[in-house]
Amino acid sequence: GGFYTILLSGLADDNGGSDTNILVAVDTVNGYVYGVSIPRDSKAIIDGKARKINYAYNKGGTELLADTVSEQLGIPVDYTVSVNLKGFTALVDAIGGVDFDVPYPMDYHDPAQDLVIEQAPGLRHLSGDDAMQVIRWRKNDKDSPYGYNKGGVGDAGRMELQQNFLKAVIKEMMQPKNVLNIGKIAKVFEESVETDLSFQN
Repeated sequence: GGFYTILLSGLADDNGGSDTNILVAVDTVNGYVYGVSIPRDSKAIIDGKARKINYAYNKGGTELLADTVSEQLGIPVDYTVSVNLKGFTALVDAIGGVDFDVPYPMDYHDPAQDLVIEQAPGLRHLSGDDAMQVIRWRKNDKDSPYGYNKGGVGDAGRMELQQNFLKAVIKEMMQPKNVLNIGKIAKVFEESVETDLSFQN
């Protein structure tokens, strides 16, 4: 009836699991889009045991994850969209980058994940790699020149960052100039996005 839900999941490339989950509700009648982030450490009953909700993806892929989210929230999940980090980076590059106000100086290095985050604060035009660093950041290294505050912004702060960045991506994609990039965007969707929606949808 003009109202449907989409589970948007961001997948880690190598270490598995759905690192980011946002349930998006689209109200086409009133022209609104709502989104709620689901913390990856939320508890859910999966296979009769209490587990972290992102375990559902590891156990049964997008289908089990959607079923688990639906059961937890009491809301049907109509469609799913999953993208890994490489696909996310490619999508941002395909639309020519995104203007975004980076709220904190970000300085984090994790050799085990081959993860380097070095981002200056302020309104900047982010490439795909810059954007990937921003949405993954939670805290600075203990010896960072920008300071260290134990837990940093944590998962809650990172979810807020991700939601704000998603809004910036949508704003950028609605720019008339991106009509010229439809071919690049379609290629990213074909190669890096798993979904039961058509590209047109």
